[in-house]
Amino acid sequence: MVAGALPAPPIIRALPFGVVVALGPVAGLAAAVVLVLTIWVPAGVLAGVSFFLIGVGPIVWVISTATLRQTVTPRDLLGRASAISMTATGARPIGAALGALVGALYGAEMCLVVAALGFLVQALMILASPVRRLERQPEMVG
Repeated sequence: MVAGALPAPPIIRALPFGVVVALGPVAGLAAAVVLVLTIWVPAGVLAGVSFFLIGVGPIVWVISTATLRQTVTPRDLLGRASAISMTATGARPIGAALGALVGALYGAEMCLVVAALGFLVQALMILASPVRRLERQPEMVG
């Protein structure tokens, strides 16, 4: 994630803003697919590439989406918008429990496949959204 945070400002300056926002989910999907490949090709380099992608892409996404949220949310609502974002973070234990259940019932390999499907849904949602078409970061609202 540190490796992803360091080049984030030049990436954000170089690419259209909507592309930067889409990088996280697409990198997450790529990371999940590469990790699924380790089921058939158990190579440490594949796992390393996967962990690198899951570190770099999502941190650029977090930076860009936090910036987007802070620029389009009216000042008086920023606290509420940030609280909603933190609530989503609180859902992670539920995902972990579901992953444990899938793993217990169907094995670790199925967990990897289910995770990849989740990343696919996320990537498709962001790629279909109007956010992807943003050329630049929106101006700060009043």
